[in-house]
Amino acid sequence: MATRTSSSITFDGPFFRKDPARTFRQNIRDLSDRFAAEGEADVRQQMRAGEVARRPIAAGVSPSRVSAHVVGRTSSLAGRRWAVTAVVSVQNAGFTKRQGTALMAAAARVEAETHAFRRTVSRLRRGRRQIEAELFEGIG
Repeated sequence: MATRTSSSITFDGPFFRKDPARTFRQNIRDLSDRFAAEGEADVRQQMRAGEVARRPIAAGVSPSRVSAHVVGRTSSLAGRRWAVTAVVSVQNAGFTKRQGTALMAAAARVEAETHAFRRTVSRLRRGRRQIEAELFEGIG
C-alpha cells in the first residue's frame, strides 16, 4: 500500500512572479549589471579613502588616481557580453605600455594597502546570499 504525502510547498514569492516581457536570462543580466556597478562604486570609494597622498602614479602617467581607472563590467574587453558574470578591475586601456604597467603596479600597491577588492568581493557575496534567499522565498 503506497502512502500519499502531502507537500507544504507553496508557489508564491518573487521567483514565481512572472514578467512576460522579460526572460530569466535578462533578469540575471540585470542583476550582473547591478553587481558590476555596485562593485565599481564600492572599490572606488575605498580606494579614494586610502590612496597615497594623491601623488602621480608614476613618471609619464597622468596625476589621476588609481580609483579613476576602476571599472565594473559585464562584457569582455573585446565587447562580448558574458552570460552571468560581473567583474570589477583596474583598466589600463588607452595607455602606453609603460603607463599601463605603472598603473597596474600602483593599483597593486593601493590594493595591498586598502584591500578594496577583497572587501568588495566579500560584501557582494554576502549580498548575493541575501538576494538568493529573497528570490527563493516561498519555496518550501
